[in-house]
Parts: sequence; structure tokens; C-alpha cells
Amino acid sequence: MSVVQATPSAAVRVATREDVEAATTVLTRAYLNDPALNWFGCVKNQDAANDIDSPVPGVQQTIKNLRNFQRCLVTVAMLVGGVVTLAVVPSQGDGKGEKIVGVSVWLQPGQTFDVPLGKLLKAGAWSVLKGWGVRGLKHIFLDFTPSVEKALLKAFKARNMNRLDSWHLLAIVVDPDWQGKAQPMGVSSLLMRDSFSRAKPKPIHLEASSTKSRDIYAHFGFEINNEHIFGKGRIDCRGLPAKGAEATGISEWVMTKWET
Repeated sequence: MSVVQATPSAAVRVATREDVEAATTVLTRAYLNDPALNWFGCVKNQDAANDIDSPVPGVQQTIKNLRNFQRCLVTVAMLVGGVVTLAVVPSQGDGKGEKIVGVSVWLQPGQTFDVPLGKLLKAGAWSVLKGWGVRGLKHIFLDFTPSVEKALLKAFKARNMNRLDSWHLLAIVVDPDWQGKAQPMGVSSLLMRDSFSRAKPKPIHLEASSTKSRDIYAHFGFEINNEHIFGKGRIDCRGLPAKGAEATGISEWVMTKWET
């Protein structure tokens, strides 16, 4: 195993196909009640997942659908040549194994998810469609993605730069049990610093789906290009169905780090 960067308690390495399931588990735990993913998945209020171990059938289905999406994301990223990195710590006990405590998923400059249908299906896209339905995919590909792309094109054009000549941070998460640990450098900092070294000198862009993540990214030097509100009049700030004053919609911030 080739270690890229380490602290006394954690290290970063590049994921392989054998790591897909373990990475999927961490991503699922971290995004369990993410507003954007609730909206993508058309999650109902009674099926909202707040507990990964919930015995409620509807909640279990929500978690299964989210897991299928995260597995597909990681698999397709690998198929197109993207970079998936893992923050790992030694396993308890004999210390010979490791535990994945953080995951980041990146597309390199020029890469997109434009892959043949057969490969998409093999990567698990059919399971995502069955779980989230046509309406869920509409939220992703007709509502969300065009708005984000428009904001990025405008921001890059203003700097006379090519949007495709940049890195796309699709996801960066820390397992909930490890948030704030792995001192002296936190797990998210470890993953970010490793990725900045890979991306340099190219810009990096991402989408933040909460004020907490927005502020964390700002701490790492990302600037807000635009803020979008999705689902106003239909969903609340959690991405769940709502009416009236509670149907505020969800905010999503398009952000770019111009210098790495």
C-alpha cells in the first residue's frame, strides 16, 4: 500500500476497486440526512434517515437507495479515471489492518460522467433509478446540474479560463464517528491537503449543500460563485416535502478554489 500523506494517527491512500464497498459505507453514513440527497431521492418525511441502524422499513429503504447512489458515484468516478482517496487509521487489535474514516471523490481536468450506457448500468445506475425514480433523476440532471454548470461557466469565463481545465470535488466526507479526531490534523484537512497537492496548479470546484460544509470549504480557500435555491414551495430546508412557509427549498453553493 502506497501512503501519500500521514499524521501519527491517519494516512491517505488512493482507493482501489476492492475498496468500493467500504468507501460506500463511509459516504452513506456521512450523507445520511443531507438536504440535497433527500431531494434527489424524493425522500418522504416518515422515511427520513436520522439513524443508520433504524429498524423502520421505510428508513431502511432510504438508506439502501442512498447507498446505491454512493456506490454508483464511486464506481463511475473510477471508470472514467477519477481519483478516490481514503483516509485510513490502523485497526484496533493487532494493528495490521486499517479502518477507512474519510473519503474524497474527484474528477480530473477534462473528465465527465459521459460514459456508455452499458458501463453505467454495470456501475449500478439501474439500482439508483429503481430507488429514486425518474423524478429523482430529473432533480439531478434537469434541475440541479444545468444550474451548477451555468454558474461555473460564468465564473470561469469571467477569468478567461476553461471550466473543463479544473478539478471537480464530487464528495469529501469524514465518518461521523471520526469528525474532529486524528489530531494534530483533522481527517478532512488531511484529505484536502493531499488533494490540493494533486490538483496544483489547477482550480478546484465543488457544490456545498449545507452552511456547515460551505463554511468549511471557505476555510480552505474556496470562493462562492453562486447560490441556488432548489425546490422552493415543495420541500423544506432538509430536502423533505413541505407546504406553506416551511417550504423554503434547499440552498446549494457553487464554489471554486482558484489557486492551489
